[in-house]
Parts: sequence; structure tokens; C-alpha cells
Amino acid sequence: MTTKPETVLWDEFVDTADAAEHARLALLEEVFDPFSRASLDRIGIWPGWRCLEIGAGRGSVARELAARAGAANVTATDLSTRLLGPIEELGVRVLRHDVLRDPAPGEFDLIHCRFVVDHLLQRQYAIERMVSWLRPGGILLVEAGGTAPALSSAPAVAQAMAAANAVLERDLGTDPNWARRLPQPLEAAGLVGCGVYAEAPVVRGGRPLARWLRDTFRMVDDAVAAAGLLGREDLERAAAVYDDPSYVDYTWMTVAAWGTKP
Repeated sequence: MTTKPETVLWDEFVDTADAAEHARLALLEEVFDPFSRASLDRIGIWPGWRCLEIGAGRGSVARELAARAGAANVTATDLSTRLLGPIEELGVRVLRHDVLRDPAPGEFDLIHCRFVVDHLLQRQYAIERMVSWLRPGGILLVEAGGTAPALSSAPAVAQAMAAANAVLERDLGTDPNWARRLPQPLEAAGLVGCGVYAEAPVVRGGRPLARWLRDTFRMVDDAVAAAGLLGREDLERAAAVYDDPSYVDYTWMTVAAWGTKP
């Protein structure tokens, strides 16, 4: 895993004002909100709990937390708060906040993040910071994703996914295998009673998960081509596979891990 200090933050990597990014985030919510709601169900959120949502995106999970704990008890943070106006109007506290650099945004009964830590170079430090923001008895819930290009049924997808992973690792510090080590990073940070749940959903061409994977990896097409990892024709071929209804694979895993602060 690279330790280069030149990696950038997500808000420098992605234009959150771009319509295509709005559409990609909407697909993300459609695909993964049911998994997140089930994760929250396992925890059991009570009215009055102070909750922190890190990397809130378009705010769907923060909205779910507000429905369970009360909007005034929820803080939603992101490197870009451009899309969080609607939940702020509900009474959710919205902050532009960097989990690695900024002061603690409070003390919480629950901290949740989805697809955040796997894109950070200093992953364990981020976990330790979040643990320090928990009250005794508070719970950290981390959701992460992992890819397995070798499991693709389509060579074009396998090649494009591996190339995109290499660029994401180089430019962001992303580790596509970090999710598979959960819950060990939470245990290493001192949490107890740790649990984990994982799903490897089927990727069917043309369906929301396939479209989200297509759009996510297409974000780095220019960088992949510039690095000489794959040509444009190869990238277009992989994108077309994701749209093919006959395409089936199991290259994606979603993992939820949680633990309690003693």
C-alpha cells in the first residue's frame, strides 16, 4: 500500500457540483441504503441518541438517523456540504469536516460512516479518532466496500477494475481489500463486542449496482488511459459489459463492522 503524501482528498478528486456525480450518488443510495438501514437495525438506534454521520454525501443515512434519534441529535459531516441543504432544513447539524484533521465535532452515542475509511490513506488513525469521539458505551459502525477483479466473468471488466483500483490507490490512497480485514481495525482501536456482516451481491448488467460500478470506475478513465494502464477501447468495452443484461459476476463485497467503546 502506498504511503505517498501526495494523495488528495475526495473533494479534490470529485466535482460534487457535476450532474453526473449527483446521479452516481443517487445510484449509491438506491443500491446501498437498504444495507445501511439493516446495519442500523442491528445496532438499534433510540430517540435521543447523539449520532454522527461522516461522509454524509447526499444525506440519506443522516436522514434515516434523524428519523430514529431526532433531527436535533444528528450531526452530518462531509468534505463538501453542497448536497446537504435538505437535511439541514430538517434540523440536522451540518458541518464541513475532515475526519483526519479537524477537531472533534462533539461526543456521540453512535458514529456511522459508509465508504469513507477505505478511501483514506491513514485508515487506522481515522478509526482511532472516531473512537475518541464516542461516549463510553457508544458504538462505531463502519461500512466499507471491496472489489475482486479476478472474480469477474468478463476479462474486460477484470482488467478495467484492476486498472481503476491502481489509480485510486495511487491518487487517493484507496485500499480495495481493506474491508476484508474488518472488524480487526475496530478491535485494534480498543472497541469491544465487535461484530461484522458482509454481502457479496450479484452484479447483473444494466441493474443499479452494475450501473453504479460502471459510473464509479469511469470517474478514473482519463487517469487510467493517461497512465497507459488500458486504452480507450478497452475502457469502453468494459463499460458496455456493465450495460449488458446477460452479464453476471460477484466482484463486489459490502461489509459492515461495529464495536462498542468500553
